[in-house]
Amino acid sequence: MRPAHAIAPLLAGLILLAAPSRLALAHEGPPFPIVVDEVVGPYVAEVWTDPDIGIGTFFVILRPRSEGELVPPTSVRVAVSPVSGRLAEVSYEARRERTRSGARYLAEVEFDRGELWRVRVTIESPAGGGVLEAEVEATPAGSIGPIGLVIYALPFALIAAVWVRAALVRRRMEREAREGAAGEG
Repeated sequence: MRPAHAIAPLLAGLILLAAPSRLALAHEGPPFPIVVDEVVGPYVAEVWTDPDIGIGTFFVILRPRSEGELVPPTSVRVAVSPVSGRLAEVSYEARRERTRSGARYLAEVEFDRGELWRVRVTIESPAGGGVLEAEVEATPAGSIGPIGLVIYALPFALIAAVWVRAALVRRRMEREAREGAAGEG
């Protein structure tokens, strides 16, 4: 089989692997913000999320609104419900994590399918509190398993195939040039 014909099955395989493009839309990477610098009671709050189907994570970050000491909230809750209304809202208590400044709370929530979800964060404290609202789309977890190795390695394999083909063509041309020079002499 000629090298050019060997590449055709590789390209066909690449196209077939890329066909389930819904996986390509999955969020992969660190959490991203859905609420930034919102004033709620005595706090300036941010909400970051990694909304994976199965278990999604929410980080609620609180800083004092004015100079001074942060009054710890008595409760930070994250509630989620599908925008479609097919399920009732479910609320999860966030637990405090250690930080150098401010306060950070982590809540792990369950998303049963990929769709748009309404998020409501409730902050309660003796100094005041409030509610933050946003929407987020739950996505498949970032890992696509062993097939990911094939997908990510394929460009390198194609480059290697082109390099090998160029080396074989160059070797053939050098051999033909040597044979041509030997035939003339």
